[in-house]
Order: sequence, then structure tokens, then C-alpha cells
Amino acid sequence: MKTSDKPRTKDMNPPSFYQRCLTACAPAWEQAASHPFVEGLAAGTLSPAQMRCYLIQDGLYLQNYIRVCRTLAERAADTADRRLFADSACLSEEAELGIQAGLFKALQLSWAPEPPGPATSAYIRQESEAAHHPSPLVALAAATPCTVLYAEVGRRLAMRPETAAADHPFRLWLDLYADPAVQEMALQWSSCLNRWAAAAEVSAQQEALEAFAASVQCELNFWEQAWHLR
Repeated sequence: MKTSDKPRTKDMNPPSFYQRCLTACAPAWEQAASHPFVEGLAAGTLSPAQMRCYLIQDGLYLQNYIRVCRTLAERAADTADRRLFADSACLSEEAELGIQAGLFKALQLSWAPEPPGPATSAYIRQESEAAHHPSPLVALAAATPCTVLYAEVGRRLAMRPETAAADHPFRLWLDLYADPAVQEMALQWSSCLNRWAAAAEVSAQQEALEAFAASVQCELNFWEQAWHLR
């Protein structure tokens, strides 16, 4: 029998649900991961206005993300998953908000309370509404890009020669998101997403794909919001 005559079999290694999520939003994912704001982080060339906007808006976003992670912990049936989301909330509350305070001091930026910008409000609304979706998979998918995209950016930037200098102005940011603990946490999130998807209905999987893509677009818009303050 010729190879071409052999009966077709199913793909022995179909893409994981996380891979399907990345494929569904590939252009926006790559734009977010390599955005000019990210390039400015790598080069250390972002202006004080850009960093100030980013840090203040990110602080507002993270306060809500902490609540989203704790909601996911309440919805998780597995002890390890509950611990993952609780740990993620702690990382945002202690490490991420902590480096913001450190960067404000190191960059001599002035802080003042500000309302959420349009991109911040849209992202908060996107994740908050999804967090209470009837399908826990949709809730998880909407929250996943925050962790996995920042880990991806941190991993990429750690390999860049221009980020190696000890006196890099954004050293705190670069070190946090390249940290092995953050990289491992991102892997745990993607693994959890795969497991939850395996137990979900096809309709919920489709909604989850859309929720993941919507959050990636929110990440892209979030970079844009600060980048335009050149």
C-alpha cells in the first residue's frame, strides 16, 4: 500500500487548549508581546510620563486582578488550583505592587490618585464580568493572559543584551517578570487552562477562546494607553 493510500488517522498530538487560545489570537498576541512599549522597556527609553501612566494604571488594574484571582480560587474544585490562584493574588499584591512603589522611587516619579483610563476600565470590566460567567473555564481564560503574557515578555527581554546592565532603569520590572517563579506560575496557569477545558462543553470552550482573545486585546490596548504619552 502506498503511503498516500493509507487510511487517515487522527492527529496523535492535537494542540492543547492553551495552544488553541494562542492560535486564535496570534496577531494580537505577537503585537502585545513585541509592542513599542515593550521595546521601550527593554531599551530603558520610556519617558517619565509613559512610565508614570503605566504604573498608576497598572496599579488600578492589579487591585481588580487580585479580586479576580481570589474569585477563581473560590470557584476551583482542586486544592492545587485554589493554591495557584491564591498565590497569584499574593504575587500581584506583594511583588507587582511592590515593584511599582520601588520604580516610583527609583525613577523619581510623582504619584497622585487618578481615575482608570479607557483601556484600564475596559480590561477591568472584561475580567470582572468573565469571573462570574456560568462556566469557570471562561472565567479562567479571561484571566490567563495577564500572567502568561507578562511571563512571555519577561522571558524574551531577559535574552536581550540591552537588558543585562545592572543599572538598567527598569531593572526591578525586568527581574520580576523573568524570575523563574513567575515563569513557573505561567506554566501552571496554562496547564490549569488545559485541564479545565478538557472537562468543559464545546460551547464553553468556544466562549473561553473568545474571552482569552478579548483579554489579549485588552493587554495590547493597555500598552498603547501609556505608549501614546510620548
